[in-house]
Amino acid sequence: MNSSKHFLDPSQDTAVAWARRKETILATLKMFRMTLDAVRRHSEWVESRHDISSVDLWALWELAQSPGLRAVDLAKTMAMPRPNTEALLDGLLKRGLLRVESDPLSSSAGIYFVTFDGQRIADASPQFGQGVLKAAMNNLPDDALLNLAQAMSELVQNLPFLEQSAALQPMAELLRPGGHAQAVSPDKKSHPSVI
Repeated sequence: MNSSKHFLDPSQDTAVAWARRKETILATLKMFRMTLDAVRRHSEWVESRHDISSVDLWALWELAQSPGLRAVDLAKTMAMPRPNTEALLDGLLKRGLLRVESDPLSSSAGIYFVTFDGQRIADASPQFGQGVLKAAMNNLPDDALLNLAQAMSELVQNLPFLEQSAALQPMAELLRPGGHAQAVSPDKKSHPSVI
């Protein structure tokens, strides 16, 4: 272990302190498993109920909340690469769940709106349209959210096999077999199987 980090309370018996630490690690691991399972189950529920991915639902939900977003704005809102977001929007357009209009402030960008069918899907999942994990974090008090962010930052710093690009991939897609989404090149306009 890293000797520069303080792991055990010196006022406790060492064996008791190590046992408590082990119990805490196992309890936390179980909570991670439950969290990932909830994300997976939500994704499966969305796909079976609406025949779209949970990422598609999130995009519809965001556009229902803020009509008239540009692709770049939606990419920032969803913390996804812009090419992936554009491919996602193209897929939703092809399914008739979105419509695009010319942006009066830009000759090159379009602004997106949900159609009646897209709105119907977004309205069917108001609590979890943005995903169960983000919805749960939105329900945390500020102090708990800050503590979670700090703890996750420290955890991530200690992870082996860390891939920075995973931060920009939707969680449900990371949980699929194969586990990662590839960024789509800007010239590729087809809806990828993994976003």
